[in-house]
Parts: sequence; structure tokens; C-alpha cells
Amino acid sequence: MIEGEKVRLTALSAEFLPEYRRWINDPEVADFLASIGFPLSLAEERQWLERMRRSGECATHFTIVTKGGEPIGNIALMDINYLNRNAQLGIMIGEREHWGKGYGKDAICTLLDYAFGTLCLNKVDLKLNVENKRALACYEKCGFKLEGKKRKQIFYRGRYCDELIMGILKEDWDKAKSKRKA
Repeated sequence: MIEGEKVRLTALSAEFLPEYRRWINDPEVADFLASIGFPLSLAEERQWLERMRRSGECATHFTIVTKGGEPIGNIALMDINYLNRNAQLGIMIGEREHWGKGYGKDAICTLLDYAFGTLCLNKVDLKLNVENKRALACYEKCGFKLEGKKRKQIFYRGRYCDELIMGILKEDWDKAKSKRKA
């Protein structure tokens, strides 16, 4: 378990399968996710959980749990490359009543501490739909910088949208962290 200010990042658990399934099947939650686009059964969600558990050294997945013990989402470092010391971040806050309250930011910052401190990574990046303004603002607050754009990469709500690529370096994270402490 990894402690943040508002959340704990815990191992994925079969105990939370009903929540994972509910989140991914909620159209509003899954709106900006790169998901398959149709409802998943509990059996399919169980298969997903087993795949994530077997992902080994190339990925690390967590359930985001409030300090009160409520699971509210998932977060992961994927495609971890230990040679080049980088990874890609993915996050989903599945409980809509927790949107806009700083839980996502805290989960991301907690995961970045783990990525740069424990895993000794040098860079974490991510991709997002240009239309996902809430996520963009959160990533910027966490210190991610825009690195590029893939034009008309995502088919979203009947039209093509750009995909943004953002990243944060360990040196930028360390500077921002020391400013927060000052």
C-alpha cells in the first residue's frame, strides 16, 4: 500500500470486482477511456484482473482507496521500460461523486512519488483526448507538460479528435516537490 494525502494506492483485488465492473460499464466514467466501448460481464472483468496481475514487471496497477476505505478508481504505470526508465500513466476515478475533489490529483502525485522514488524512473507520460478538459487541468496541476499532439487520432462522439501527449520528468517533479515543501 502506498499512502497519499487523501488516498491509498492498494493492490488490485477480487473483492472490488463489482466496483471495477460498475465503473467501466458507466458510460459517463468510461467516456474518455480507451475501452472497448461495450458492457463487460463480471467474468470478463475477472479475466481483466487476472491479466493485470500477470503483467509483471512491465506494469503496476493499483486500486485508489479513500482514507475512509472506499474504492473510488484505478491507476497504473504501464509499459514500464527499466532500460530507458520511463512508463505511461493511466487513471480512472470511477465514483463520480469524487470527481473534482482532488482525489485524482492526489492519486497521480502519490503514484509519481512511487515512480520516481521507488522505481527510479526518469519520465512518466500519458495520452488523452483533447476534449477531456478536466483531465488536462488535473495533469497540468500535477506538473505534466504538453509534449505533442496526434491529429485526429481518436474517434469520439462521431468525429475525430486530437490526442495529446503529456510527460513529466523526474527533475521537474523534484523541483515542484521542493517548491511545495518551501
